[in-house]
Amino acid sequence: MKYKKIENKILLSLNKGDEILQSIYKLAEKENLKFCWLSGIGAFENITLGAYPLEKRDYVKKQFKGEYELTSLLGNITIKEGNPFVHIHVSMSDEEFKAYGGHLFSGYITATCEIIVDMIDFELHREKSEEVGLHLWNLNCG
Repeated sequence: MKYKKIENKILLSLNKGDEILQSIYKLAEKENLKFCWLSGIGAFENITLGAYPLEKRDYVKKQFKGEYELTSLLGNITIKEGNPFVHIHVSMSDEEFKAYGGHLFSGYITATCEIIVDMIDFELHREKSEEVGLHLWNLNCG
């Protein structure tokens, strides 16, 4: 993992073998990130995605073996229970150009992953919503 800060942005480049979420959590701790928007592209493998059917109130997970193009990575960093929380969704495609997407639980870089971290001067916290069973943005904080 390499990165460079430029004003309110961080240019993050992940290397072959880096795990995406672990790398972003490491960056969030090191740079004390409180609220950021993430976007990126790349290639990865050994991926676990999830979907959250509301009636189940839990994630359904699926593993994808092999290499995939990371056609879009979107997400954010906020604060959950006093710690940085990384929330990412991805779209990806295989060699037959079939596309898949969902909530990212894990993925390892095969070539590179280039992410722009847009730092926002705000500390956004998440609070548990009993209605949906997830920690959602608390816009009354700060």
